[in-house]
Amino acid sequence: MYSIYFNNRCLAVCSNSEQLLNDTDAVIFSPSSSQEKLGKTGKKPPEHLSNHIKGVIHSAGSNAIVPPIQLSQMDLSDLPALFQNTPNIRKLYIPSNQESVTFKRLCTKLTSIQAGGGLVTNNMGEYLLIFRHGVWDLPKGKQEPNEDIRQAALREVEEECGVHDLEIKEHLCDTYHTYELNGKFMLKCTHWYKMEYLGSCPDTKPQTEESIERAIWVAQNDLPNYLSHTYPSIKEVFRVHAGQ
Repeated sequence: MYSIYFNNRCLAVCSNSEQLLNDTDAVIFSPSSSQEKLGKTGKKPPEHLSNHIKGVIHSAGSNAIVPPIQLSQMDLSDLPALFQNTPNIRKLYIPSNQESVTFKRLCTKLTSIQAGGGLVTNNMGEYLLIFRHGVWDLPKGKQEPNEDIRQAALREVEEECGVHDLEIKEHLCDTYHTYELNGKFMLKCTHWYKMEYLGSCPDTKPQTEESIERAIWVAQNDLPNYLSHTYPSIKEVFRVHAGQ
């Protein structure tokens, strides 16, 4: 599955229809499906949503399917901007058996930015978290011109947390989030890597000029308390890590 996060909201491409229908927050946009699929959900026909996306969303907290429309009326590349302006939808899923192809079409009109970040552990099994803008987060930042993305991830962790003696391990996943800047929709792709801290002095120094207030080591048992106050994309990184 490919997900684009709009703060705490999600626009996703997914091939697993069972997963979609089990998510009660989800609205399913299917521009090429048939009405037969809508009938199988057992839901009432959805109501009118807006002048742009015809026909959805209202089923009392349960998922709904956007009826099929012609791509000549709306291309998938228009959906991010429309989703941005439809705050009452928490999750909008696009079913597709060609996830990567559909996702590329979805991102056609977005300006891409590459970033790197790290899920860092030490020899006590603790995780390195930062606190910024009132939310717990993982260290990450933009890739510099001509910089290797793995080096960018290492550099950002070092700069934001003031720790060194890091060893980069395997690639965990990529997350995507979007925001508007100077009238353009930006798509920030963050490449996440597992890292290990090999040093003997675990003291941290948060990069205050980047609005980071704290950089701390958190025991695994305490993680749920912190992850209840983080972004959905950060929870995704931890889910991938837990599944390995």
